[in-house]
Amino acid sequence: MTRPRTIDNDTETVTAPMRRFVDYFGELGPRWGIRAETSKAHALLYLADRPLDHDEVAEGLGISKAKATAALRDLRGWDMASKSRDGRWRAGGQPWDLLFKALEARRRREIEPALDVLRACSKHAVVDPKTPRTVRRRIDGVLTLVENLAAIDGHAQRLPKSLIPRLVNATGAASRALGRLSPKTSGRGA
Repeated sequence: MTRPRTIDNDTETVTAPMRRFVDYFGELGPRWGIRAETSKAHALLYLADRPLDHDEVAEGLGISKAKATAALRDLRGWDMASKSRDGRWRAGGQPWDLLFKALEARRRREIEPALDVLRACSKHAVVDPKTPRTVRRRIDGVLTLVENLAAIDGHAQRLPKSLIPRLVNATGAASRALGRLSPKTSGRGA
């Protein structure tokens, strides 16, 4: 890969920490079902203090214009970046924007279709005399798990977006404090 140089031709150089951040997101993306270039483009747009045009994204990532075009199109499809009338691209400017957009996209693309498939499997297993009762229970167990997760997610969506970061930060701080107070163990159940 060509090393990224600048995200504009004047002043904003892609620094080593920026490159590491962008590359890390490129590694994470495929784990979430997002192409590496798409994740890198998202990370670059997030770090930039202004919207970037297509050429700046390509140059900043050290990728071809064709790959940058595909990555930006993917980001728009995931609803994780938007393009202004002047052709510049922007991602949300807060870390929580990354999480909320990723979760919303995952919900749309994965949870809802999973529920449809699992419900159909459950209904079919009930009327199929060849499907053992233990298999039906296992299918229903997974269906119940996904329905419960979807219900929790539905309630979380109704919380004010400003409240979630405060809840997570408070919970994280409390967990770190408890971790400092409790003795460390060498493994699970030890």
